[in-house]
Amino acid sequence: MAAIQKGTTIKISFGSFAYTGYVAEDVTISYPNGNVEVLRDADGATMTKILMDPSMKIDATVLILTTGSIDPPIDGATVGLIPATGSLTSFMSLGSTARHVAGATRLSLSLIKETSMTYS
Repeated sequence: MAAIQKGTTIKISFGSFAYTGYVAEDVTISYPNGNVEVLRDADGATMTKILMDPSMKIDATVLILTTGSIDPPIDGATVGLIPATGSLTSFMSLGSTARHVAGATRLSLSLIKETSMTYS
């Protein structure tokens, strides 16, 4: 069923996010940098920062459909999905887990991909 908005229009849903065999419940996207060098002036104030390891990180909780695996990807495994904005992209799994309970089984994904971002 499609959502209907009344009043101020806001962004809803998960954009183009898609992971075959799974339905997204919660998706968080961030752009951390794993290596930042801070250069300071003679008074200790920050003059500049050199960002050398930009990445895109996705943390998501998904429901597992009958076509999806109940086994989480191991650390270092490649996982292909479509992020909220973009096309099919390969990410590396970092600490993904499956939660088996009396109801629906959920997969929690922690994925990262090195990026080439431009800073100004």
